[in-house]
Amino acid sequence: MNRRQTELLELLETGGPKLHALLARLTLREDVAEELMQDLFVKLHGAKDQGRIDCWHAYARRTAINLAFDWRRRQAIRRTCSLDAAAERASDDAAPVSRLIESEELEQVLAAIDQLNGASREVLVMRYIQQDSYEEIAGQLGKTAHQARALCFKAMSALRDVLGCDHSPANGKEVQHVEDE
Repeated sequence: MNRRQTELLELLETGGPKLHALLARLTLREDVAEELMQDLFVKLHGAKDQGRIDCWHAYARRTAINLAFDWRRRQAIRRTCSLDAAAERASDDAAPVSRLIESEELEQVLAAIDQLNGASREVLVMRYIQQDSYEEIAGQLGKTAHQARALCFKAMSALRDVLGCDHSPANGKEVQHVEDE
């Protein structure tokens, strides 16, 4: 086994579970996450310019994110709701309407994240899907925690723009307008 293969095996051993969890969260399907894990390591093994990659963990994470969103785009093109899936949703006991709404909202948010540029998408995934701390994000991106926080804020602002959300300072708070008499 050469050095590259040894490094990839170490990456699989140390970062594999976290990468798999990330793929499962982004695709919302365990079976797809397993397939994408295989695709990920095939891509990593065949990566051009392997000598120029400084951090294999960061490269693997970004590649995993891209694979997951590529899969989501392909699914959006062929998405149809089968009668079996509709019947399964309707037969569930625990608040099927609220679960369906939550599922659709999550799909909308993930589709909106897919529309962001690579850096914004990556920090949103790290912070809100992987739930990494600002310090962990900073370490992975080679920035300070303050810079990571600022990147997350800008990415969230861009996400709100894509979703068409109001970002006024009072967003989410009750505002009372008082008229002068």
